[in-house]
Amino acid sequence: MNSNSLLFAFGAITFLVTFSWFKYAAMEVFKKELESAEEDQGVWTKLFKVFLVDWLVCVAGVLGTGILFVTVFNMAH
Repeated sequence: MNSNSLLFAFGAITFLVTFSWFKYAAMEVFKKELESAEEDQGVWTKLFKVFLVDWLVCVAGVLGTGILFVTVFNMAH
């Protein structure tokens, strides 16, 4: 493993940790809505859509942040 790979992994982990904290806060906001959604399928459909968007954000964020960390390192080195 070279330094670029390690920096990419560090950037990816940094993004995932930050995004996870954000999602935890968002789940606390929607906790009441989830608890009242035992029979309401509309909430689960909305949550599935949120999951898909979050997954795309995670993929793009991991790649983008990893590339950014490597690019900044290579420019400064």
